[in-house]
Amino acid sequence: MNTVDISAWGDNPPEFIRVLANLVKESGSNAAAARRLGINRASVSTLLANKYPASTDKMAQAIMAWSSLVECPVLGAITGDQCQTERNKPFVGSNQMRIRLFRACRSCPRNPECGKSRHG
Repeated sequence: MNTVDISAWGDNPPEFIRVLANLVKESGSNAAAARRLGINRASVSTLLANKYPASTDKMAQAIMAWSSLVECPVLGAITGDQCQTERNKPFVGSNQMRIRLFRACRSCPRNPECGKSRHG
């Protein structure tokens, strides 16, 4: 996917829509971006088309929280995208950094699999 159409938002779309469009572009599809954000694919589509049926405040907050810098106990300040990339890497028992990251990621509030609330 080369471009993401956000023209329905006019000449100056809100920052969270620009962030979402970039995420869709980087991820390759609305579905992939939705998985990364932990939201429904239909929500991504309707947000980009400026047809989201409810207030966009919570979605904006979730998108911006995901994209903001996070303080990783192992790597320091990293982006939300880098956080997810590190979390999705496989465990490597012979690499001390991967071991430390594996342990930290398992209990990180940004990890949707840990059952805790996300940052933001």
